[in-house]
Amino acid sequence: MRTLLLILSCIGIGYVIAKIQHDRRVSKMVNAMGNNEAVGITSQKEAIQAAIRQEASTKAGKVEVVNGSDLDFGMMMKGTKRSHKFIFKNVGEANARIWFKTSTCKCTVGKFKDATLAPGEETDVELEWKAEGGTGEFAQTATVGTDCPSQEEVKLTIHGEIGQAYVFDPPPHNHGDVFSNQETEIPFTIYSFQEGPMNLGTAAVKDAILSKRIKVELEGERELAKGEIPKMESARRMIQGKIRILPGVAAGPLNIDIHIVRKQNDGPDNEFLTYNVRGRVVTPVRIIAGDDYNETRNILSLGAAKSSSGLKKSFMIAIRNEDSKQDPNVRIGKVLPNQLKASLGEPKVSPNQRIYPITLEIPPGTDPIELDGTFSKDFGKIVIETDVESSPEIPIFLKLRITE
Repeated sequence: MRTLLLILSCIGIGYVIAKIQHDRRVSKMVNAMGNNEAVGITSQKEAIQAAIRQEASTKAGKVEVVNGSDLDFGMMMKGTKRSHKFIFKNVGEANARIWFKTSTCKCTVGKFKDATLAPGEETDVELEWKAEGGTGEFAQTATVGTDCPSQEEVKLTIHGEIGQAYVFDPPPHNHGDVFSNQETEIPFTIYSFQEGPMNLGTAAVKDAILSKRIKVELEGERELAKGEIPKMESARRMIQGKIRILPGVAAGPLNIDIHIVRKQNDGPDNEFLTYNVRGRVVTPVRIIAGDDYNETRNILSLGAAKSSSGLKKSFMIAIRNEDSKQDPNVRIGKVLPNQLKASLGEPKVSPNQRIYPITLEIPPGTDPIELDGTFSKDFGKIVIETDVESSPEIPIFLKLRITE
């Protein structure tokens, strides 16, 4: 019974305390608002409107980019550099602080770091861009922060297209077949789209071996009248040149890199342009053996066989008639290893060439042979002799394997 009375007493005391605190809060609101409907809907609307009016009457800064925040650089020549000053102006009624935040990797902001602008004051934010990498369209951005209400940052954008400052005509290409027994000329022209002179100096093949047989000649530079070369209408200057491939270049694929340097008044010459021409050097005597013949290394693969069955391989040699006005008198010279036998068949003659069949054979019962080409001595060899002046001897290296 006592416990129940104690609980009821506590509840009553708590209610009285809560009622007193509530009355005090209401009394304060009545004093503040001047009426007894402070917690009504009408009073809440009036309070919100008063807050809005107070906010609107507060002066603030506002930033504008006077000359626009987006710039089209248009066409830029590869390797050139351009800059642009964006003009920031405070068009608000209070000071505005701006500062540099971020930019993309190829876009650089000049000396600007931060500034505080009074109402009506301006400042420059310079953005610099270098046309690097590949050609084609580009776009980069930089971000400037502000302390202006509802304007946390301003984004600056530059975009355009990167073009070549210099163009080769024809462009780097595959020239096709080049005959090893005669001189070949490959003409080309360099066009410049820049105002100043190219000041090109020497030009040579970068490959030390090819440079002995391939020479490059450049003529003098000259200015072009506008539209003089219709397909290069915007070109300002040109230089004509030619690549001379002398007789004696080894048969096989040809890959020529022309290294052209530019004259500099304040330092050593630096690499300036590279022109590439590819092709294939063809000798008057051509080996026909399909995928078994590596023309670059001059290696013929005979394959592998067991000693009991022996090994036999046929291939052909073709000689152009225009390189040999009379019978080229093809014959078999040296043959290695000694177990290898070679025979020459009758030629098949056409208006353009003579084709000679050659058969290589290792008889059954021959001891095992391992000539896999791992080292230079691990090859067999056959030498074809002719009366063709440019190809008196044609050595062919052989890979073969005879097992037990």
